[in-house]
Amino acid sequence: MKTTQKWNIKDVITTVLLTVLLIVIQLIVNMVCMANDFVSMVLSVGITMILCAPVYFLMISRVRKHFVSLIYMIILGLVFLIMGNWYLLPYFFIVGIICEAILWKDGWNSKKKMIIAWSTASLLYNGVNLLPIWFFWDTYEAFALSSGMEQSYIDSFVHYYTSPGWLMFIILFTMLCGFLGSLIGGKLVNKHFKKAGVL
Repeated sequence: MKTTQKWNIKDVITTVLLTVLLIVIQLIVNMVCMANDFVSMVLSVGITMILCAPVYFLMISRVRKHFVSLIYMIILGLVFLIMGNWYLLPYFFIVGIICEAILWKDGWNSKKKMIIAWSTASLLYNGVNLLPIWFFWDTYEAFALSSGMEQSYIDSFVHYYTSPGWLMFIILFTMLCGFLGSLIGGKLVNKHFKKAGVL
């Protein structure tokens, strides 16, 4: 299916609205999961990737333009910037570029490429938790304490993300969830979104 690469107002609105929906889902999952340290630290990113995958697939399949993933990642990075985690803006810019490279040659026509793009994004989303540990601890700790996080929560964060065993589990779990979410997203696009006239 041919498509023009010239953006119009409808494309911009669709991209922004679905990006906002993706970010709202992520924030809600984060807030709900914070009730338990294990769920928050170990499972929340994977849960987020499963729930967000269908929306991402819908966005890519509906807009059918280059730079959709990049715009989503930049806006996500801006949200983290506003929250005080400035280093995540350039990081998500890079993640967006990687997703664009995967999807560049008509990726919106390829379920396989979209699966690879979202699975890769799921893996790299772990940078939200790894970058503070590796490079920006003082910034993260100041943000955490100013946000009202308890010291026990911060200690749990350090425990899970500095333990090789837990870290490997988190990365594999997140990638698996991203992959499964992609399969669900692909089926929804083919079986429901198209039939409903959304695409």
